[in-house]
Parts: sequence; C-alpha cells; structure tokens
Amino acid sequence: MIIMKKKPLNIGVVTRYVENFYFGSIIKGIHNVVKQEKGRLFIFNTYMIDRFRMDVEGEEDYYSFSFNHIDGWIIISLGASDLKPEYINKIISTGKPVVMVGHRENTYNCTIVIDDSYNGARNVMEHLLSHGHKRIAYVGTSEIYDMVERHSGYKEILDEHGLYDESIVYDVELPMPEFGEKLATDMIKKGIDFTAIFAANDYLAIGLIKGLKKGNINVPEDIAVIGYDNTDKGELLKPALTSMDQNTFEIGRGAGKTLLRLISGEKLKVKKVKSKLVVRESCGCQFKPVDTEITNDVLEQKNSMIERLEDALYKNAGIGAKLFTLSVSDILKIIPQITDEYKWFCFGLFQENNGSIRKVTIQTVVDRVRKTTINESIECNLEDFPLLELMPDYELDQDDIILIFPVATGKKKVGIMSYIRKINKDANLFVYEMDIVLYNLLGIAIDRNLAMSNLKETLESLKNTQEQLVESEKMASLSNLVTGVAHEINNPIGVGITATTYVENITHQLKDLFETNKLKKSELVKLVEKNNESVKILLMNLQKASNVIKSFKQIAVDNTTEEKRVFKVKEYLNDVILSVSLKLKMKGIKVNLQCKDNLQLYCNPGELSQVFTNLLVNSIRYGYNGIGKGEINIKFEKKEESLVIVYSDDGKGMEKEVLDKSFEPFFTTEKGNGGSGLGLTIIKNIIEQKFDGTIECESEYNKGTTFIIYLPLSLVAK
Repeated sequence: MIIMKKKPLNIGVVTRYVENFYFGSIIKGIHNVVKQEKGRLFIFNTYMIDRFRMDVEGEEDYYSFSFNHIDGWIIISLGASDLKPEYINKIISTGKPVVMVGHRENTYNCTIVIDDSYNGARNVMEHLLSHGHKRIAYVGTSEIYDMVERHSGYKEILDEHGLYDESIVYDVELPMPEFGEKLATDMIKKGIDFTAIFAANDYLAIGLIKGLKKGNINVPEDIAVIGYDNTDKGELLKPALTSMDQNTFEIGRGAGKTLLRLISGEKLKVKKVKSKLVVRESCGCQFKPVDTEITNDVLEQKNSMIERLEDALYKNAGIGAKLFTLSVSDILKIIPQITDEYKWFCFGLFQENNGSIRKVTIQTVVDRVRKTTINESIECNLEDFPLLELMPDYELDQDDIILIFPVATGKKKVGIMSYIRKINKDANLFVYEMDIVLYNLLGIAIDRNLAMSNLKETLESLKNTQEQLVESEKMASLSNLVTGVAHEINNPIGVGITATTYVENITHQLKDLFETNKLKKSELVKLVEKNNESVKILLMNLQKASNVIKSFKQIAVDNTTEEKRVFKVKEYLNDVILSVSLKLKMKGIKVNLQCKDNLQLYCNPGELSQVFTNLLVNSIRYGYNGIGKGEINIKFEKKEESLVIVYSDDGKGMEKEVLDKSFEPFFTTEKGNGGSGLGLTIIKNIIEQKFDGTIECESEYNKGTTFIIYLPLSLVAK
C-alpha cells in the first residue's frame, strides 16, 4: 500500500513590511495558526516595488509571482497608499480565498479582519471625558483606514457632547515618532488651547510627549496624552503611556483562522477584534512606575534585540560601501549576503519583453542544509517562481517562513529572490525594519550603477546639444549681422546707382551734342563738372559700402573664431551697434556709447560682439516690446581693479520673479515667439568663463534694466 504524502497548505501573506510592532506582530499571529496546520507561510514583501518603482508599462506583471503555489491569501494593508489596488484585484481575481487586514470594509470583494478602532476610540474619549477634559485634540493620518475609524469614534462622541472642534484635529504625513515630535513643536509655537491629546497610535504619542517635554510642557500635569496599540515602548516611557491595547497578534491569529475557514468552504465577511484600554500615567491616573518592577521577560527581550542588532552590524558592516563600487552583475551576486540568515536561497532575473514581464531566468539556488549550489540558467513562468522542484524536499522547521522579494529600481525591473529563514522572535519589537536600510542601499546602488553606465553617453549628448545651442545663438547673431549689412549697404549702393545713372545720362548728352556738331565749350565744361561730381558721389558711397562690408566681415570672422587680438573697443562696438541698426531704427531706439577712443582690449572680439548683440537684441525684443521710443546707454569706465561696463535701457524692466530667473538656461517670457532663453545665459558664461569677470542685473518693472559688467584690467591692452 502506497501512502500519498499530503501536500502542505501554502498560505501567502502580502505586506510592505515584515517587522515592527504592527506588521511583525500580525505576521507572528498568522504564523502561529499556519504552523499548527503544518502549513507553509509565504511572505511577499513588496517594499522594493513600492519604494523604487516607477509607473511603467507592464508593472502589473510583478503581481503574479508565485500565484500557482498559494492556496489562500492574507493581505496586510494600512490604506490606499500602501498597496496598489491593481495588485489586490489581481490576487482576488485568482479565485483563491482572500482575507484583508487593516483595510476598510466594502472596498474589495473579500473578507476583512480589522481592529474595532471605532469603539476603541470611543473608549479612549470616554476615559478622557471622565477626567473632566473638554478640549481634546486628535493626531493621526487619514491615509490609514484604522486611524480613519479612530477619528470617526473620536468625532462622534465629542459631537454627542457638543465639543467637537475641527481646528484641533491634526493630520500628519506618517504615524511615526519624529512626526509627533515635530507637531508638538508646531503646537507650542502656535499656542496650545486644549488639555488632552488622543494620538491614533503609540509612536505618535511617544513623539508628542517628547516634543512637549522639550517645550517645558509636562504630561499629564499640563496635558494628558493617550495612545493606541499598547506597544512595549509605551509601557517603558516616563510617564508610562496609557494606551488602547490593539491585540495585533490576535488580529493575525484571527486572519489566519478566518482564511482556513474560507479555504474549507465557509462564507465570512467581516471580523472585528476588540481592544481594551490599558490605564497608566499619561492620562492622569495613578500608576506604579514600571521601572521598579522590570521583569526578566523585558530584560530578555532587550538583550535579544541588542544581540540581533550587533549581529546585523557585524555581518553587514562592509556591504553598504561595497554596493557602490560594484557593477550591476556583481551587485546581484552579493544579494544573498543582504538577506538575513537563511537555509535556502533562490534568485532569478526578470525577462522583459516589450515592457511586459512573463518569465524569470533563475540564476542561483543555494541550499545550506544540503550544502549545494546551482548556478545554471533555468527558465520558469513568473507564476511558478520559485520552482517547487528546486525548493527543499525535506520538511521545514516549524519556525521557518518563505520570503519572496522583488528587486526593482526607479529605472529597471531587476529580478526576484526567495529565501527560507526562521521567523524572528523579536519581529514585533522594532519601530523600523532593520533590513529596510540594506534594501534601500541595494535599490539606490543599482540605480546609481545604471545611471553611471549611461553617464558618458548622456554627457556626450549634452555636450553636443550645448554646442548646437551655442552655435544656434552664434547663427542668430550672424543673422542680425546680415540684416544690418543689407540695411547699411542699401543706402550707399542706392545713391551709387543714382550717381551712375546720372553719369550715364551726361555721357548720352555729350554723345548727342558731339554727333550733331552742337557741342560747345561751355556745354562741355558744364557736363564734365557734373560728371566729376557724380563720380565723386559714386566713389564716396562705394567706399562707404566697402567700409561697412569690411567692418561687418571682421565681426563675422570674429564670431566664428576663438582667436584673441588687440582691438579698439569704441570702433568695434560702433560696428556692432550698426549691425542691429535696422531693428533699432524700427523701434525708434537711440544708442549712446561712452567709451574713450584709445581704449583697447586683448581678447576675442567675437565674444564681446556676442555679449553686446545679445544685450541689444534683448532690449529690443523684451525691453521695448509695445513701447514707441527709447534710449540705451553703454558706458566704459576704469574703476580700481576693474573695467566697469554699465549697459542700461529705459524700457519696460522686469518683475522680481522674472529678474530672479533671468540668467537661468531656457528661461524666456517669449516661449513660442522665437525666444530660446539662452541669450543671457550665454552672456553670463562668456563674461565669467571667457573674460574671468562678473555680471549683475538690476531691474524694476516700468523702470528699465541695467546690466553691470566687471572685467579684469588685465584684458586692457596698453
């Protein structure tokens, strides 16, 4: 007769944290029930997904890992921000029994096990009212369903007495001690007009008491405080914390028992676990201080916590630094060292196909009991990870749990690991989960490594983009130059054409008079004089056009070369001003240049041309937009150790928020109208990087704009 071995019951727990007073205690309660049934507890820790993931296509595929192994699910959720609805709905859609812990009723089609927070809060308030308190503040977070219920109980009982006041209800970001302490500081600054506080958990209460003490406000003499959860830390506090004893271990046991009943076919909807008030000192009641009767159990717990912390520090002392020096592949190799003590470990890489994950390639399997290691690639569906044939075939110890942990970063879905270890007997004693520090380092290190691998390519791309943008600004300056050339040459060429036409007419007259024998000496002299005048006019205007072209050609060359030379500033800037003269005339803007004729600089004149072309164009485009006429003044003056250049216009000026951002790259008030937002940035870069100077901007709306440039005297040529 062959006796078939009964398949163990596999219970899956989905949670963001495995340890701390709330999560750790609930998981210990669930484990207590599962081990009595000789089942296996799979714990799905979603911390890495929730902490590092981005909302990317295919993210929901994470949620199907191990689905084929699980007979029933328990989801521990603090509220909407804790687990994504897509994950919860995907679990429910498997058709397997589901129990949710700590979530509001009627949100999902599954059974709910919760603390009776509403009536627990009413009991807290009745106790405070019995002390004669009428102004009672509430501190909690609206992100956690249990605390929403506690606020409802708080509000309703105060409404019944006509005492509810919304102004002393405080909603914090996270229900942790540091947020309570900060709130207490803020309360003191604003002035406290209440005599008691109901904190929605002990951690907030502990932080509040600490903050009140720092502000020389005594508990309970000045303000009474009651918490919720009855943590060990609250009992050891001075004054000892009065707290509603939420029996989280029993909530976990209730969730485990409820799930087993659902698996057996029963129909259940909601189970509420009642709490009881544990009265100590912080509410004003008489209580014998706990430090005179510390039990051996408390000492053992403290010693156990210290030993575990020491072990963790010893084991992981070098891992943090090592993570930031390794490649992604090497980081993945040391992942087993990041996990806590384990007897079996398995790691697989996600296979990504068009943004979707369906399969896993198992890379490493380590069995410390059998002393075996598998380092070959084995492919499996996400739903079948870890492959049952790779899991230990020996019976697990009663205290063993199976942890499954997706590894993700803000930029990459990396893989998934599973390992078997004992449940920590002190899992409910910590405020924070110790392994979270290493998980954070792991995610950050992989993100950093991926970023560094692409950094060279990104920097090269940025350099090319920068060069293109600077070149674009140079081309814009040359465009202004070409426009100025066309305008300035237009007049002399026009006059020259007229003079040439006149000479042509005189020549025709001479020819006609000569051919008809009517040419007299007086007529010849008169026509020759007119011809000479016209030729002079023609030569003069051709020379003027030649000079304009020569000047503009020099500016154009200077704008396309990085060579330095000595040049006369006034002559050069007059040519620069000439290059934008058409735009200046169209706006009716006059430019006054105050500069000594003999001032010479040794630098790249093209860069100086860019500075003043951009300043002039900026004034024309922004300063005189919608204004009829104006005046721009440019003044050069030597002062102490600097050559000071003051450029000012009497245009519209800038409002403070625009002035504060004026030198920022790509900032422009003319988006979509041809403004690149780089003009002033390029000016600043040239002044600071090329000339080793500084530039300041002063402006006030409707009062014009002034730029003050300081250049080192070393640029002045002697």
